[in-house]
Amino acid sequence: MINIFNTKIIYFLIILILGLQIFIYFYNQNSLTKSFSQKNITVENFSSVVLSNSGITKIGSEKLNKIDDNKIYLEGESYLENKEYKIYGNNISINLIDEISSSEDSVKVINSMGTLKAKGFKNIDYDGKIIFFGEVEFVIDN
Repeated sequence: MINIFNTKIIYFLIILILGLQIFIYFYNQNSLTKSFSQKNITVENFSSVVLSNSGITKIGSEKLNKIDDNKIYLEGESYLENKEYKIYGNNISINLIDEISSSEDSVKVINSMGTLKAKGFKNIDYDGKIIFFGEVEFVIDN
C-alpha cells in the first residue's frame, strides 16, 4: 500500500514538472514573436570630437539624440567647431556617413574673416561647402 502511494506521488511530481516545462517553453515562445522597438539613445550636456574628411570637428549640445548608427541630432543649443569655423545654433542634425550637418533654426558662424548670422544652414563637409538659408548678415572683422 505504501509502495503504491509512493509511486503515485512520484508520477504526480513527474507530470507536474513536465507540465511546468511545457508552460515555460510556450511562455518563452510567445515573447519571441513580439516585435521589439529600438530605443533612441539620449545624452544630456554632451560634447565630443568627431573625425571626418575635413579633419577633427568638436561637437556639443544640451542634449544629443542618436537616431540610428549613421544619424545624430543635437537638440537645444549646439555647436560644431573645427580649424576653419565655429557654428553655433539650435537643433542641428548630423549625418555621419554623408558628412552633412544642417539646421533650420538661427545659426551664428565665426571664421577667420568675420561673423555670419543666418536663419539656417546645411554644411556639406566633404565638399567644404556651407549653404545658408533665409536672411544672411555678415560682419567682417577688422
